[in-house]
Amino acid sequence: MNKTLLLMTLLFLNYAMSQETVGLVYNNVNLEKSPGYTLFTSLNDNRILLINNCGEVVNQWTSDWGTAPNQTSRMVYLLENGNLLLGSGFNVQIKDWNNNPVWGINYQDEFGFRIHHDIEPLPNGNILVLVRDPYTNTEMFDAGLDTSFTEDTLVLERIVEIQPVGTDTANIVWEWKLFDHLVQEFDASKANFGVVADNPQLLDVNYEDGHGTNPIHANAVEYNAALDQIAVSSRHLKEVFIIDHSTTTVEAAGHTGGIYGKGGDFLWRWGNPEVYNRGTLSDRKLGRQHDIKWIEDGPHAGKLSVFSNDGYGTDLAASSIHIIDQNDTNGVYAMSAGKFLPEDYFWSYDGTVMGEIVLEGSRSGVQIMSNGNALICETNRGRFTEVNGLGEVVWVYEIPTAQNNTFNQFETPIGTGSFRAHRYPENYPAFSGVTFNNTGIIEDVNSISENCSNLLSVGDQVLAELSVYPNPTKDILNFNSNDRIDTIEVYNITGKVILKAENADYINLSDLTDGMYMVKISIGNNSEVIKILKQ
Repeated sequence: MNKTLLLMTLLFLNYAMSQETVGLVYNNVNLEKSPGYTLFTSLNDNRILLINNCGEVVNQWTSDWGTAPNQTSRMVYLLENGNLLLGSGFNVQIKDWNNNPVWGINYQDEFGFRIHHDIEPLPNGNILVLVRDPYTNTEMFDAGLDTSFTEDTLVLERIVEIQPVGTDTANIVWEWKLFDHLVQEFDASKANFGVVADNPQLLDVNYEDGHGTNPIHANAVEYNAALDQIAVSSRHLKEVFIIDHSTTTVEAAGHTGGIYGKGGDFLWRWGNPEVYNRGTLSDRKLGRQHDIKWIEDGPHAGKLSVFSNDGYGTDLAASSIHIIDQNDTNGVYAMSAGKFLPEDYFWSYDGTVMGEIVLEGSRSGVQIMSNGNALICETNRGRFTEVNGLGEVVWVYEIPTAQNNTFNQFETPIGTGSFRAHRYPENYPAFSGVTFNNTGIIEDVNSISENCSNLLSVGDQVLAELSVYPNPTKDILNFNSNDRIDTIEVYNITGKVILKAENADYINLSDLTDGMYMVKISIGNNSEVIKILKQ
């Protein structure tokens, strides 16, 4: 088979739908993917896996807490130094690239509380955690809660910043409490009295949407280092909000101080203006949403992304994902007619994956990557899908592991849910100087992964007298052939031509980021495709 026909065959095989049920189940090589490595863990498994876009495991860690509820390491983040931050409701730990423990604590033993839902690593090495903050009904009545409230307890939220110390201790160095930022119109004789619609920077303590003792239910915390701000998602308020992290703990409990002069009050909130009496149900943009994130780079850098479990705020038959342009000027947010901008989403997606509507009632998330594509995590399915800006599905992966078991390729996976997935680009600092431990696919067989890997490594020496050196290379890649080389083309791993030279015996790769590339050398009617590594 000649090289061109082989490549066309591989492209067709990767594009075609497969009957396979786990691992890489769809890979459209005609559409651009975001290159890099995807980190995830199954909710019922103690393995944390890093895979390439062919579904091959390139590194693996294990948590030390088992697979019992609230013990699995559902929160996992790859740090820039190559360490892994992993957490459960009771524990948090840092492991190095080779799975050796570096630091860890049990929250209950260290601080007397457990955390819920999410953690966030900070550039200074500290960690933000979400902690439920309960109050008695008497305390809340004094704060202006409607006295018809029938429960004994009402649970708010606090955010705690933890500083790791040594190998097994930690300090709390900053905290913020929602209790300090309330407003109410119920009783002028009680604390926090004011006009709710005139105080959007505060939470109406009497806004209640049928959630009883748990009216907030924060489920995501995110940090923006450039702005020194924290974003939080509140499932039950059906909104996301931003607060100032530059405050001291004392300032965070008040209404002044910090870079933005607002203390710990909301700097911005969005998704459900009904919460502060500036809208109705028809104005709701988010519903039971998760995974609020600042977009780090690419065409949408600086905007926010979010997974709305109730599509567009009110649709219970389909979920949706969104990019939000919050219209800030250096972290200062605008309003119109008493509501925080924007009026609508910047970009949205809802659709089908492998013939099934994206619909998740809980958890799930989305990451907007540097090329503008979205990586969607459907928690209950344990499925990760990459879609481009046109809403076209380009890549689908279904987790093949649960409870330390691996599913066979044609089994229907059960219990493979994942809290989040995150793709790290090839030039992410964590990958500098480490050795990838490529152990191949997890499942027993996967023709799509095999064809994907073949596409990246195809080269059967059709041009037997051709030599290419050095490989790996830092900049100049040289070619030695007895015949004149007609063209040299460099492809990224998505199959896109990014460099080209004609009638040359070398090509300069110095402007490319470090990573894996394919180089196609054409001489007459023959061509050779060789995988090279720039580092």
